[in-house]
Amino acid sequence: MKKVSLKMGALLLIATSLFSCSKNESSNISKPLTVIGQAISDTILPQMDGNGNPIPLKGTMLAGKTYHIMSDVTINEGDTLYVQPGVNVLIHGDGKSPKTSPCFYVNGSLISSGTKTAPNWFTVFATAATPKSNSSYHDDVVNDPAFAGYWGGFQCGPNANLLLLRWTHVEYTGGPWGDNAADYGAKPGDARFTISMDNTGATPGKLIVEDSWFYGAVDDGIRPQNVYMSIMRNTFEKMGATGGESTNIKNGVYGDMAYNLTYGIATNGLKTAGKDGKPCLVNIYNNTVVNCGFRQLKATRNGSINTETNAGGFIYNNIIVNCKSGLRISYQSQKGKPSDTLNTAYGNNLTCIGRGTPMGGAEQFMIYIEPNQFTLKQPTDFNGYNNGAIDPATGTNAGINNSNDSLKYDPKFVNYDVKAQSAGSSYRNYAIPAGADFHLKSGSMAIGSGVYKGGTGINKYPAKPSAPLLSQYGFPMTLLVNNGSDEFSAHITPPNKDLGAFPTDGTGNQQTY
Repeated sequence: MKKVSLKMGALLLIATSLFSCSKNESSNISKPLTVIGQAISDTILPQMDGNGNPIPLKGTMLAGKTYHIMSDVTINEGDTLYVQPGVNVLIHGDGKSPKTSPCFYVNGSLISSGTKTAPNWFTVFATAATPKSNSSYHDDVVNDPAFAGYWGGFQCGPNANLLLLRWTHVEYTGGPWGDNAADYGAKPGDARFTISMDNTGATPGKLIVEDSWFYGAVDDGIRPQNVYMSIMRNTFEKMGATGGESTNIKNGVYGDMAYNLTYGIATNGLKTAGKDGKPCLVNIYNNTVVNCGFRQLKATRNGSINTETNAGGFIYNNIIVNCKSGLRISYQSQKGKPSDTLNTAYGNNLTCIGRGTPMGGAEQFMIYIEPNQFTLKQPTDFNGYNNGAIDPATGTNAGINNSNDSLKYDPKFVNYDVKAQSAGSSYRNYAIPAGADFHLKSGSMAIGSGVYKGGTGINKYPAKPSAPLLSQYGFPMTLLVNNGSDEFSAHITPPNKDLGAFPTDGTGNQQTY
């Protein structure tokens, strides 16, 4: 299951035999670059055949080029579209109809191999009729172009092998589904997710999204099923207009979500929710979640990190700031189904509400932990919740939030004032302020408070021998090949002794704002 398809493997073997350069994030595009299949020299895509039908796309988009996408692009099963560093892909869409909101239909493999110094971009071709967002939009879903859904994102077919985005900016997704919606579990008119991958074939698909930046989406960002997954060191901003998450992980997914910054998300920053009794096991660690949950008005939806409907995993070392609610291990989801508490372990998470005073009236409430769910404050947690009695019938916790919030849980970011950013209606801001820095100042309680390999005491690595899935799949997981020097495998960063996505040793999220 860890191997790529035979055809893709042969292509990669040819590529690596031709080019001996090191393939990692620090690659310089002046060095020899990987080429898979034929170089794509035409910059207006897709090309048309003699009957006016679009020709499926495969081969290599070349470094430094700008490609214009005029209509839906299809990558056939067994084929690969490879994107070298420094490529701009401009999608000509307006979000008004399925036909005018192009998407990438990935039935084979798509690899966007950007680097820190030469990232790739998938964004709208801006015109007067399709403008981009700007710094003036902070809480205006109706008018902000970030939620216009100009194009349809990446929609993977049932036998898609690999979707890999590394150092890639993806913007303005959510264009509506058309007549083929049912093939992807949707209805005509529904907003398309930025990434949808549901592999129903014999082998789970592989979804690797690392060091990338997602900006603007009508609904969910990443919505996978039946895949092995690594979601590492990404930034998610302005995801979901009036509903939606950065990640909404479904049935049959095994993997890790770590070192991600989720900012200003409609519902949850990070969510796992299986269905139909099939396992969903995702480790969620060392993430920083800020200002999430305030555009979703429906109940039982939470606002930061949420697990429900038979989902489990290790959940440690996260920082949650100014969100509608802290970590939620759900007793009853919208579908009326609970989390997989047997295969869930959590602790060493920090939740801060920076106001210093209670909220009320027209102001939406912030709480550390939602009562009457499975979530308990752990001895290693930092938050103002008092555990209550456990209901013997349901196992839920009827605890109490301290109504007088205290800044003693301030994680002390280098350049982000959690108190000022929660004053008035600032907690609803969904745009990352220019110059924000979520690294930790000296003296932060989040420094040295995480679990990590070799840690002792409060830093002891978690184990739950009674949990068969946690014991089987580990923390982090090993289902994907993890090789930081190989651009085609996952680059997984293990848990850090500091909390959050930006630990003091510099090994976490590498984005700057």
